[in-house]
Amino acid sequence: MYDHQTESLWSQVLQHAVTGPMTDTKLSRLPSTLTTWAKWRKKYPETDVLTPATGHVRDYSKDPYADYYESRSGLFGFLKGGPGAEEKELVIGIKIGNTAKAYKLQDLRSVSRIKDKVGTTEITLRFDDETDTLTAKDLSGKTLDHLLLYWFVWKEIHPEAEVYRSK
Repeated sequence: MYDHQTESLWSQVLQHAVTGPMTDTKLSRLPSTLTTWAKWRKKYPETDVLTPATGHVRDYSKDPYADYYESRSGLFGFLKGGPGAEEKELVIGIKIGNTAKAYKLQDLRSVSRIKDKVGTTEITLRFDDETDTLTAKDLSGKTLDHLLLYWFVWKEIHPEAEVYRSK
């Protein structure tokens, strides 16, 4: 993310500005859901949507990144081999203390729930297929900070990260 007001560059994964006068200023992560319009509309039928009639030429009925999602290559050719996960596979990244771990979204979707440890912290990941809702909690029920992102991004930021493997 680029901040026009201060000309700072922000890392969403690291949660802080990496260049400019805001360097090292922390970002708070806000919860989000990656879902289809149909599932969102079913859960939140009163949702208002901005009109696609913006006055711009862009066709908002088509995803401009659809080809990128389907391709095996990344931007700028910086994909490198990783330990056991396809580079553009979506993972849930969790970091607790100094321990980073990745969970394949496809694995979680297939079982709906994963119990595991990140470092010494016991966690539970849940995926609700009806709403595409993902939750990560510790044993006390506290929601844990987590990201849904491509494996190649997570491993670039956290090269020491383990990849969860079912037993």
